[in-house]
Amino acid sequence: MADLTFSELQRKMQIEKQTKQGVKYPFRTAEDINNKFKSLDSGWSVSFPEDDIIEKGDKLYYKAIAVAKRESDGTIEKAIGWAREEDVPVFHTQKGDVKQMQEPQWTGAVGSYARKYALQGLFAIGEKDVDEYPDEENQQLPQHQEQDNQKSQNNQQSQQNNAAQSDFIDNEQYKAVYGKVRTWAQLKNANFDQVENYVLQHYKIRDFHDIPTIHFDTVIDYLNSQIAKARGQNDFDNL
Repeated sequence: MADLTFSELQRKMQIEKQTKQGVKYPFRTAEDINNKFKSLDSGWSVSFPEDDIIEKGDKLYYKAIAVAKRESDGTIEKAIGWAREEDVPVFHTQKGDVKQMQEPQWTGAVGSYARKYALQGLFAIGEKDVDEYPDEENQQLPQHQEQDNQKSQNNQQSQQNNAAQSDFIDNEQYKAVYGKVRTWAQLKNANFDQVENYVLQHYKIRDFHDIPTIHFDTVIDYLNSQIAKARGQNDFDNL
């Protein structure tokens, strides 16, 4: 059995987002990360000994702690992942509102999100080029994101005769939202994926492409307010 250092393990644990059937954007799951870990002969074990649901104000958050332990000497590394637990999303149908899943299933799904972000933090998995870019709002997106956006744009162009397509933001507006989220993450010294997930959960959507055009300004105003707060906090910290 190999006996990797933790930095060596982190390098081997880098895993790209995958595009899966039925989902129009690439993503990774806790299961994907666990499968990658199990495929390695690393000399480490991973566990989640301290999952909990925390109440902050009037909101509930699922807290997951991922712990990596090296069997040879007992070295331990930890990381925390958070996910907000809200009401179960519903489908609005002609026969009434139908919950997407039962409450226990929804809690399990939220817990899986929290564990995913704990694992990503533990193994330093994420968009490695996010922090390499300056804070300018008009900075171009990372190359892989440009490629993803180009694919999305091509799909949009192929459907341009579909009237419903105009109900959602276009590719340029998507870039604007992405850039705001990236700036907020940098100001908060936070992982981009965590901030992205927070915003997606805040608006109960799966992807920024799902933002309705009529709500684009609302989302931008919200992100601008969060950026202003983050900048104000940084200025205070520097006093």
